[in-house]
Amino acid sequence: MKCIINGRIVMPDGVLSEHAITFDKEIESGVPQRDLNLDEYDVIDAKGHLVAPGLVDIHIHGYLGEDASDGSAEGLKVMAAGIVKNGVTSWCPTTMTIAKDEIVKAFDTARAVKTEESCYGAKILGVNCEGPFINPSKKGAQPGEYILPPDGDFILQHADIIKLFTVAPEMEGAKECIQKVYEDGRVLVSMGHTNASFDEANKGIEFGVRHTTHLVNAMTALVHRNPGVVGAALSDERVSCELIADTFHVNPGL
Repeated sequence: MKCIINGRIVMPDGVLSEHAITFDKEIESGVPQRDLNLDEYDVIDAKGHLVAPGLVDIHIHGYLGEDASDGSAEGLKVMAAGIVKNGVTSWCPTTMTIAKDEIVKAFDTARAVKTEESCYGAKILGVNCEGPFINPSKKGAQPGEYILPPDGDFILQHADIIKLFTVAPEMEGAKECIQKVYEDGRVLVSMGHTNASFDEANKGIEFGVRHTTHLVNAMTALVHRNPGVVGAALSDERVSCELIADTFHVNPGL
């Protein structure tokens, strides 16, 4: 049995000090450090640092020179081994708007690595499919030549590996796509790379959108007479919001 001491333990309702965590393969308990006989444990001294649950990164395209869209098993393993050193214990490799056969190859690769027991590092939960069902006017860094009409059947064909996908709710065919995926229940529907109005975004939410892809970036802004996608996402409790928190993509003042 192992024991972490001298850490600041992050809990849902606050941070505990002068406590210890005992664990083997799973956490056994968190108790006042004074109550433990440390001679009975393999002791890890946190030296005053935070002890927190592992982070879950649901949107990461690349790291350490590797890219999830390349469909390289070795690349995914390099990323998994790298991000775990940053405290990320599970993740969703994220594809972008590329040729459909390349997207499928990336899915197949993630599926294989996910089930490989010897793979070290952060655990793959599934894939985040960002594109190709986006609005060309808000494509950002996504290559426009590979943008396609929303296709719920394509998502459901790969629902065993896709955890969430991005769609622009104002595009033709988006309503049917969103409803089909939402009603199936296996894949989270996110709106992003979208030029939707406030009303169009709200309709998308009614159809089944439950997340936003990098809030504020590549979507209609919060304006006083048209709150846009940002306003729709922030005003509906059903919708979760992700943010690129690097203080470059979004001004820290916001």
